[in-house]
Amino acid sequence: MKPQVSVIIPYFEGTAWLPRSIGSVREQQGVRWELIVVDDGSKQDPTAIVQSFQDDRLHLIRIGHSGKGAALNSGVANSGADIVCFLDQDDIMNPGRLKLQYDAFLDHPHTEVIYSDYERIYDDGRLIDRFVSRQATSRECLKSMARSMGLISMQTIMMKRTLFHAIGGFSSDPLLTGLDDAEFFVRLFASGAVLRYVPGFVQQWVLHGQNYSESAEFQQTRLVLLEYLARHAATNPLIRAELPYFQYHAFNMRGIFYLEKGLAEQALQEYQKAVKLRPLHWSGYYLLLKSWVRTKRDSLAKS
Repeated sequence: MKPQVSVIIPYFEGTAWLPRSIGSVREQQGVRWELIVVDDGSKQDPTAIVQSFQDDRLHLIRIGHSGKGAALNSGVANSGADIVCFLDQDDIMNPGRLKLQYDAFLDHPHTEVIYSDYERIYDDGRLIDRFVSRQATSRECLKSMARSMGLISMQTIMMKRTLFHAIGGFSSDPLLTGLDDAEFFVRLFASGAVLRYVPGFVQQWVLHGQNYSESAEFQQTRLVLLEYLARHAATNPLIRAELPYFQYHAFNMRGIFYLEKGLAEQALQEYQKAVKLRPLHWSGYYLLLKSWVRTKRDSLAKS
């Protein structure tokens, strides 16, 4: 029988977490689901893990190492349901998530994307915080995202596969890995998709110290994302209006990363870019001053 929801897990060198993420999907009840694990050219073969569940609703696909976006696209291409959702290999799907959101599609057939709330936890299960969203239009979501106050995350969306294909799926550029979801959301919101918020904590994002978003490579990915957004802005006035805010946020976040790593001179350069974009925004000046002071202190320490 055809599944009602296809869940896609992009997998890469994550044997420590994959059994837990798969297990959280297998606990879902009230919906016919399938789970597709896409091995993105890993050295850590997930075959034994997937087969250990002895569940014919689980499918394993292998591709050459191409990045998370390509893995997600491959998963959707090989899925059988009209509704898809996504789960990172190290995250956890809360009980009842699939039924809660799938029922919302049945109640509101014109809806194209369902989104909900999520929790952040440490790897040992301790709660970090909870994120509660609200109902918003695509345009509101784009504006909020540009101002680093995103209302929708990959942790909670469920969407119609027709919309997924209409906006072109995820970018398969490996240089966007880590922010391929952000570039995807910009195109999603700019398309004017019909969104519906369904309250409830449907997923857990897990912090374990090896998250890619904590790496130096991720900071370079921020610049790659800005290049993509600049291209989209050239043909889309909604994205063009928000581009300076996306840029401001990217430079600020790069500056924070460099400050935390003790690289004050690099941080200073990022905050200078941010202040030029939003000269009337006070926080940019505060961080600019903070990095300037540290730069002077480091210079004195070396002399």
